[in-house]
Amino acid sequence: MAHIQYMEELIREYLVFRGFASTLKAFDQELKSDKEKSFRVDKIIEQIMQLISSHELNGLRELWGHFENHLFNKLESHFTPSVKKLENAILKLYVIHAVTNNKPDKVIDFFLKMTPELQGQSEWKDWFVLPYIKNPEENPTFALHCTKQWQDSLMVSLHNFLASVFQYMPLPTLLHYEEDANRIAKLEQKNESLKNRLALLIDRGPPEANVSPCPVDPPPHLLDDFYIIAQESNVADSQSKSLKNLIRNIGGGVSPVMGRREGAAAVKKRTVTGNR
Repeated sequence: MAHIQYMEELIREYLVFRGFASTLKAFDQELKSDKEKSFRVDKIIEQIMQLISSHELNGLRELWGHFENHLFNKLESHFTPSVKKLENAILKLYVIHAVTNNKPDKVIDFFLKMTPELQGQSEWKDWFVLPYIKNPEENPTFALHCTKQWQDSLMVSLHNFLASVFQYMPLPTLLHYEEDANRIAKLEQKNESLKNRLALLIDRGPPEANVSPCPVDPPPHLLDDFYIIAQESNVADSQSKSLKNLIRNIGGGVSPVMGRREGAAAVKKRTVTGNR
């Protein structure tokens, strides 16, 4: 959540701008004691390891209680076993670290403070003899927890769990500022691109204005049946016109045999004969 640090800087800038000196001072003090370390998982893991290394049981319990009240209690119920398993593993790491670093007083103090809470849990019933074990790394019950591999695996599991919680936890509206600003910027960029494309299309004019007709006759080898039918129709039309002309000629005094009109002498002879 790198944007949280950015938002914190914006808040500080605003408080300085408004002259809220006392509020700014309180805000800086709260940031210094921030147990969630601005939701930086690596800083939280570092803080937990520091508390274990310095044998600060109270600080470790207070930090885990803070996570339970502000983070873990907002998770769904099926996450409860995982949270409890991580808590017990961290407590075991604390007491193993005290034993391996020759801090018997810290081991005894741990069981004095934690016995009321742990004695009812089956996975802790064999751990109450730990203060009386000289070489726990050789004991089957504690050998695994003394290895660096188990301790490193625990820190990796805790890191992944916290990272998942921070990623999916609901955020306040203020923290959506950067995300919303990026979305608006992308929309404005897309809008500008569409405006430029529209202006370019308007300058070019309508598509048909840029297309000139280009009549092309089909090549002979690509003539289809429709073209042949059309040609046959033209032949039929020609024959029909010839027949009509023939009939018209018969009715108009044209000899179908001789193919010519009667001469003027023949007409005169027929007229004289008729007068007799």
